[in-house]
Amino acid sequence: MFETKILQSGQGSFTTKEQLANTVREGLTLKNKCLPSWLIFDNAGSEIFKKITELAEYLPAACEFEIIRNHKNDIAKLINSDTFNLIELGSGDGCKTRILIEHFLDQKLNFHYFPIDISNGAVTNLVRTLEDDHPNTSLKVTGLTGDYFEGLKTITQDDSKQNLVLFLGVTLNNMDSDTAKSFLKSLRESLGPKDYLLTGFDLMKNPKLLYSAYNDALFEEFNLHLLDRLNEELGANFNKKHFVQQGQYNPSTRAVESYLYSTRDQTVHIKALNKDFYFKAWEAMQTEQSFKCTLEEMETLAVENGFEVVEHLFDSRKYFVDSVWKVAH
Repeated sequence: MFETKILQSGQGSFTTKEQLANTVREGLTLKNKCLPSWLIFDNAGSEIFKKITELAEYLPAACEFEIIRNHKNDIAKLINSDTFNLIELGSGDGCKTRILIEHFLDQKLNFHYFPIDISNGAVTNLVRTLEDDHPNTSLKVTGLTGDYFEGLKTITQDDSKQNLVLFLGVTLNNMDSDTAKSFLKSLRESLGPKDYLLTGFDLMKNPKLLYSAYNDALFEEFNLHLLDRLNEELGANFNKKHFVQQGQYNPSTRAVESYLYSTRDQTVHIKALNKDFYFKAWEAMQTEQSFKCTLEEMETLAVENGFEVVEHLFDSRKYFVDSVWKVAH
C-alpha cells in the first residue's frame, strides 16, 4: 500500500497564504529583520536543500549517513513488537531513512512508514520512489503533507502499535530555546511509554569547519530562493541580484547564522501586505540559524522536557549524534 494524504488542521491547510504573509510582516518589521528558515522549504527549496545534503562539506548530512549505515542494527533492536510504525518528521526525500527501510525489510520486520513533511512535492516523490523500489514487498507507506503534530495525532490514535519516530538532520538545532522546548513538550505528549524518538544534534566543533559547511554556493542559492517564494506567493518585487548570502558562526549564541545582505539602499513592495519595506545598503536579514551544542547540553534538553536518554549513536569523528530517547516516567 502506497498513498499520500494532505493533512487539514482546524485552520485549513498547514501553510496558508495568510500565515505566510503574517510571518513575513512580523519578520520584516523587526529592528533586525529576520525570517524563519521554514519559509524556504517549498517544493523548489526542498530540491535545493537535497543538493546541499549531498555536499561532502555539509557535515550534518555526511555524518548522519555514516551513523545510520553503521548503527542500523542498533536501531532495529529498539523494536520489540510484531508490527510498528516508522514515523519521520520532516522526511524530505527520505534518503537516510531508505537505508533503514532496506534493513528492516531484510530483517523481515513488519512496519508501516509515515513520512511527514510540509513539502507536498517531496512527500509525493518519496512515496513514488519507494513504490518503484519495493514492489511486491510487505512495505506499507502513507505520506502525509502538513503539520507534524496533526500527522502524529492521526497515526498514534491506534496505541496498540509501537512507534519509532525519526527527527533527523538539524531541524531541532535550528530552533531557539523556547521553540525547541515547546516542540519537545508537544512531541512528548504525542508518544507512549513503548515509543522511541531518534533525533539528530550537530555537536560543537572547530568554527572553521562550521564556516566551510555553510558557505557553499548552494547555500546562497537556497537562501535567495526565499526571495523567489515571496515574489511568487505574496507579490513581492525582491531583486535577487541586489542581495548576497553569508553564513557565520556567532560565538555568543553558539549558532551558525545565515544572512541575506542588501547590496544597496532599496525599497521592496509586498503586494499581499500592501506595504513597502526599506533596506539600507549592507543591512542584514537573518534567514537561518543552526545552534551547535555539547553532549551535556543535549542531555539536559532531553531531561528538562520529559525524556530519558536511552543511548547515543555517533559518527566516527563525534561531529554529530543521533540520540535515542523515550518518554520519562
